[in-house]
This record gives sequence, C-alpha cells and structure tokens, in this order.
Amino acid sequence: MVVSLTHWGVHDLLMSLLFTGFLSESFTGIMVNTIAQTEREVLAQDPRWGLVERIVASPSFIKSDRLCSFLIYICELSLTGRKDEINEINIGARLFGRPDYDPSIDGIVRSHASRMRQRLEQYFSQEGADEPIRLTIPKGAYIPVFELRPYTLVAPEGLLLEGEVLPMSPEPVTVNQEGHTHDTKGRWTVRILATALGLACLVILYMLPLTHRAAVTSPPGPDSHPFWRLFFGSGHHTLVVCSDTSLATLQDVTGQKVGLSDYLNANYRMRFAPPQGTTMEVARDIGGRRYTAIADVGILTRFYRLAGAHADRIQYRYARDVRPDDLKEGSTILIGSAYSDPWVGIFDAHMNFVFQDDLKHRVFAVVNRSPQPGELAQYDYNQLDAAHKIYGVVGLRPNLRGSGKVLILEGTSMAGTEAAADFVFDDTLLLPFLSKIRNPDGSIPYFEVLLQSSNMNGSASQLGVIAYRTSQD
Repeated sequence: MVVSLTHWGVHDLLMSLLFTGFLSESFTGIMVNTIAQTEREVLAQDPRWGLVERIVASPSFIKSDRLCSFLIYICELSLTGRKDEINEINIGARLFGRPDYDPSIDGIVRSHASRMRQRLEQYFSQEGADEPIRLTIPKGAYIPVFELRPYTLVAPEGLLLEGEVLPMSPEPVTVNQEGHTHDTKGRWTVRILATALGLACLVILYMLPLTHRAAVTSPPGPDSHPFWRLFFGSGHHTLVVCSDTSLATLQDVTGQKVGLSDYLNANYRMRFAPPQGTTMEVARDIGGRRYTAIADVGILTRFYRLAGAHADRIQYRYARDVRPDDLKEGSTILIGSAYSDPWVGIFDAHMNFVFQDDLKHRVFAVVNRSPQPGELAQYDYNQLDAAHKIYGVVGLRPNLRGSGKVLILEGTSMAGTEAAADFVFDDTLLLPFLSKIRNPDGSIPYFEVLLQSSNMNGSASQLGVIAYRTSQD
C-alpha cells in the first residue's frame, strides 16, 4: 500500500509519531491526528506556536527527531490548556514508548530534557537571536515558558524606550494575609489593557523588519539544491521505502537469513524453523507483523519538510509491498540495510561497501571490497563496544533502468542508518563532499560514503567520513 503525504502538514506527521514506536498495519498509526481541528486552527494563529515550528525546523533541532518531538509534545499540551498532563511519567510512556516508565530507575526523559534546554539556548543565541518571543523549559519541570524578550525602541522624540521581559500567559493574582488583593480591580484592569496595547504595538513594529529579513534569508527549496533536486525538484516523483523490522526480528530469533528471492515469496515465513523454546506459530506471527523502525519514520518527516511545495510527489511504501518494477522508473530512497530491506541487496553487486551479517556468531560488519591505503578491509560493529562505534553507508546508484536515481541510507544498527541520514541532511557535510567529487561538467557522479559515528542513547553523534568511492555507471 502506498501512503501519500499530500494532504498532511509537517506538524500533523510529527505529532502522530509521538505516540507510535513503530508503524502498524498499513501505517494506520501515522494517520492518527493528535490535535483536534479546532485546536489546530487556534494553534496556527498563536505566535508562540509559530515560534515552536521555527525552532524545530532550525539547524539546532532538525537533526534530532526525538528532541523535536519532545518540544512539540509539551508545547502542544501547554498551549491547548493541558499543562496538567505534562509530567515525566507521561512523557516517558507516550513519547519514549515505555508504558511502565519509572523515573527512579530510568533517566531518559531527564537526559533529553537537559539536551533540549541546551539546544534552546543555542537557538536563541544564534539563528533565533532576533526572535521577539523566547521559549525556556525551567529546570526541575517540563512545562514550557514563553516570554517576550526585552526590547529597546526609539520613540519619535528620539527617546529610548526599554521594556522588561513579561510572561506571555497571565500569572495568578497574589493575595496578602488579610485575604485582599494587592491592588484594586480597576487599577489592574487599566494596567493590563495599557500593557497589552503597548506590547502589541511594539511587537508589530519589531516584527515588520524581522518578517522582511526572514523572507529574504529563507533557505532555498529543493529545486536549487545540487543534490536534492535529483529527488524532490520539479518533475521528479520519489518513492521512499521503509525497512521491514518484523523481518529483522524474525532473522534475529531464528538465526536464519532471508534473501530477496525468498522475500518476494510470502511463504518464506512458513519455512522457518521455530527458535528453541517457542513454536512455529510464534515465528510466523513475528514475521507476519508489519512494523518499521521509528528512525525510518523520523527520516521520512525530514524528507517531507525538505520537499516543501513538492511534497505531494513523495510516496511512502513498506518494503514488503515493493515489487521490482517499482525500482525501474523514477527515483527511489531505500532506508535500512539488506537485513531489514532486502531491496538494497539488488545494488550490492555494484557497491564497494557492503554489509555482512553473521547471525550465527552475531557479527555485523561493513566489508570494504577494495581497501585503499589507510583503510580496513572490514569494519566490525560490536554492540558491547565501549566506544559505541556504529557505521553507516550512503549510496547513490542508478535505478534498474538507468532512468532515475536510487539513494541508499543504511547502517549497522538503527543509529547507523540515522548517521547516514544525518550526513545527507547536513549541508555543512554534504555540500563540501559534493564539491570534491563533482565531474568536470558539474554533474554529480554515483558515489558511496562510509561513515563512522557513536551511538548515544539510540541516536548518532560525532559523525565522520572514513572513506568514499565514485563511479560513472
């Protein structure tokens, strides 16, 4: 089944992922809207929500889908009047997929909250330095606080008007020991109205030049990007294929590999010998489920944002629903190694860096078929490695008829696949590499890049290029 994202907004897709650790049958988990239509309309008009959308689309956040989801989740609840639902246990259960989350033994929510606070400071010190509203997550809590930043404005008489940081939501009125408010109702009403009017004028005056600068400096679309125009430019239709996590799980528990020819025959699930301690029915049930990795879905959201106005030309398909003819026309993006997406195996014969899975000895490696000086013949992935080294490969190949491009993003683990995606989404890494390998006529040759990174809490970090190859075929 092909799932088209034409009628979705980026926010709808991101929010639907907050409550799914994988995709269920026909990807119905993705299609669940978590915001009612009326709430969505209200949020669209709220400048605080506009700030949230700019933050998650910024370089400080866009490479971490988990932090983007975290921020969107707590801000949506806060801005729609559900602050009482924001707590560590709910976040751990709903956002991190841990229904029995126990804060006393599991610190994943606190560690991600700390990283999110650091990224927010980075955003407001760099690309968001001119934002009229600031967003913070106070330590010890997870409820977002929106504040108007201090302002300095030159009045017509040439006087400097300086303002204080004011909360964007009303604070409770304090009461003295006698039970009376500190000011009369009339005085507070005048003060609030005067303050609101003054701030509204100041924000409008401030936002006019800011809006102009944003329009001038907005990032270019895929049509003008040297790489992404191959997939998302005008006239291109792209099929994104996600991995079959059920297949990977079945191979893990049975220790038996499934090649593409067997994968095309749905009866492969009937021929597996059941793992010790279980039954054939259990093995068949595992293989029959339709699950994919949350990392794959996170990568899809980034493709969707990247495509922008051309997002209606993206189709998303489960690996089990793909057929050979799908790889003969147009452009295709394959997510995951041949272990979870056997379609990648079609292109292995023409690639230098290929993945090798020794299920019997639990050895997973990237084989370098033609090592160059300074390179290893094999890069092993060990789950017990203290350095948490992981490997990813990015490959650009022609499709089966040579009429389009195929982008392969694969890794020795879920984090390795994420590392491959991080490379192509980060222009500070991708564009210098493309400049280095360009053909004399300016075109981009087919290439492979072997990457090394570290697995930190299931996410890739410290990304580096180990080796690469180019070819013209």
